[in-house]
Amino acid sequence: MPSLSRVALALTFLLASTAGAADEEISKEWARLIKADFQDGCVSRLDEYLSTFGSNGVRLGAWLVQTCEGNFEYGASYYPLNVRTENKRIEVRRTQKLHPLTPEQLKKMYSLKG
Repeated sequence: MPSLSRVALALTFLLASTAGAADEEISKEWARLIKADFQDGCVSRLDEYLSTFGSNGVRLGAWLVQTCEGNFEYGASYYPLNVRTENKRIEVRRTQKLHPLTPEQLKKMYSLKG
């Protein structure tokens, strides 16, 4: 029979992996919503450069979006069903269009990899 501490550890890993899968689905939906803001094939790169998590399940993100129309910053939010808000449950919004920058400048400013 497994000890109580092993059961607790197993449950912790299970919850963490479930939360990770849910976070990935939220990021995928944010990316889909951002891409829908542009014509097909216009988005060349999406990078989520900031993500914050609340203990109540709220998640906020910031994205750098490189497109055929220029570079943009987007904000994103997710509110679980148990959180009362007047906002949509999941949404993205364009916060600003960036001045023309080289790929090297973007990598440095947003700490992008590869």
